[in-house]
Amino acid sequence: MKIGYQEPVADALGYVDRAINFAFLPLAETSNGIIVAPLYPGFLSFMMSIDPGVEQAIQCYAAREGGCDVSGLASVYTVQTVLIALETYFCYLAALFLTKRFWLSLSVMILVLIAGRMSEYTTWLITETWAFFGFISFITCLAYALKVKDHFIVFGLMGLGLCIAVLTRPSFLYLVYFLILGIPCYWLFVKKEGAKEILFKTGVFLLPFILFVIPWMFRNYSYHGVFGVSAGYGPYILSERVAYNMMSWTEYAVSFIYWLPDFGDSLSKSLFPAELYQKLDFGYPEGYYKYGNSVMRAEIYEQAATEKERISLLLNGYILPDIVKHIMVTLSLSLRGMWVAKYFGLIGVLALIPGFIQLKKIAGTAPVMFFAFPFFFMVGFNAFVSVSIPRYNVPLVMIYAIAIVLTACSIWKLVQPFLVRR
Repeated sequence: MKIGYQEPVADALGYVDRAINFAFLPLAETSNGIIVAPLYPGFLSFMMSIDPGVEQAIQCYAAREGGCDVSGLASVYTVQTVLIALETYFCYLAALFLTKRFWLSLSVMILVLIAGRMSEYTTWLITETWAFFGFISFITCLAYALKVKDHFIVFGLMGLGLCIAVLTRPSFLYLVYFLILGIPCYWLFVKKEGAKEILFKTGVFLLPFILFVIPWMFRNYSYHGVFGVSAGYGPYILSERVAYNMMSWTEYAVSFIYWLPDFGDSLSKSLFPAELYQKLDFGYPEGYYKYGNSVMRAEIYEQAATEKERISLLLNGYILPDIVKHIMVTLSLSLRGMWVAKYFGLIGVLALIPGFIQLKKIAGTAPVMFFAFPFFFMVGFNAFVSVSIPRYNVPLVMIYAIAIVLTACSIWKLVQPFLVRR
């Protein structure tokens, strides 16, 4: 209610278009492409079928004629608000499962609400709400399996949550690949379980992907010749990312300051000459983002005709020959992507190490590391293949909130004796 309904613009208009044309079985190849994953256009299409107001609003925005009534999207935004409310509650549950401390967990949920980044997407017509709901659901079930009870049903719910995230944002599929190995290794070496139990739990975790993701991939292969959740977007975004490898080592060092939240650009202007930071600006005409977005992308698309060929060209022609630079730049871009909610993110990053020390005392080192792994894997992956903006990493607010609360408790324990003496 505070933010108000957001008019669909930019990416949101693309989802409006795909909601109108969405179909599981397209009549023609051009009627329903696969550049985006199916869940969010399918959700909008379903809402159109049950609410005439949604249908009228989406048809109006698709026509691009203006004068549309955004209140027609009220039911869509209501569903998204419920999902965000559940995500916020799940942050409380995850902290409770890990720490067994009610007031600490409640404080975590309150901090997540104060940060505001999750609730910000309730009235945006973009994928974040569903993607984050799926990921946070998976994380909450993971916390339960690690510290409460690792029943096979929990593994099924973990898979279902991550399945929702994958069908909304396909980049989460790479996390699934790691978990196929990570889950058996953890339950074998840390939990000391037998092979039969481990295989069964891993199989239950993968069941939702077998039921929902793989059939969609076969559908795409049947109609478009591509065995994947989506196709076409990879080289588009990777060409933007590769351009950042062109920065000098001096610019690289400056980037850690320039990309600090809110004050980084002004601080850089007071410390460095313009030539050391101006190309790091998204809006600078000769900057790395503009170059990757136009010149490099055009060159790649001219030299290669298919998505596979373009990815191969970017990988073999630009990334692998300079892999050390690519990894180093990934570190800087990862940090830029971690400044979620600006100063909240900055405080959260500073609290990570002391917060981790306290959390491992409560929950144990191995469970905490396994719990945190999916968050930071996605941070690193987003920075490796994209320009890494904080919007991609909003679920980090859960990690930050836990770290801030635990760090604050530690500081209070240190200063309390001095206050009592006085």
